[in-house]
Amino acid sequence: MDKLPISSSRQSGMALMVSLIFLVLLTLLAVSAMHGTILQERMAGNTRDRMLAFQSAEAALRTAESLLGNAGLPSGTGIYMVPNTSPAATYTSAQQWDTSYPWTTSAASLTGGSISGVASQPLYVIERLTTTPPSSGPQVKLINFGPTAGQGYFRITSRGVGATTNAAVILQEYFIR
Repeated sequence: MDKLPISSSRQSGMALMVSLIFLVLLTLLAVSAMHGTILQERMAGNTRDRMLAFQSAEAALRTAESLLGNAGLPSGTGIYMVPNTSPAATYTSAQQWDTSYPWTTSAASLTGGSISGVASQPLYVIERLTTTPPSSGPQVKLINFGPTAGQGYFRITSRGVGATTNAAVILQEYFIR
């Protein structure tokens, strides 16, 4: 039996069409994978930025605790404020502290160094409270440095910023002295 040769007139370009369809599918798959990778990289960067802001605010809290733990009470703008003379007395939410409080003029910064990699150095405010702080709740942290009669309760509020100003963290704690 003789095989008949396939003539070029019988081919209709099907191989070219199939290869173009596969090429389009592979391109769509590659573009989709790149979008996923870029999204994951942005999320990781944002998480790093927020963690840097959190660590910065924690450093400011520790500085304020150290000041309150010393023998004398600190003084100065933003370092120690008595209620009713303090602009901080009217701020009750983290959003108010972040957007409305005059941090640049009414807060103290870290003593003894700075934090590298942040857009601005962390700041803190120490307020003396006239009433006892709440004793329970998910956000209450009472720190007691021993029985020093008559010195009272304090509220420390700190603000830390990450590598960009888009990431800011407000932390607050009550301190018993």
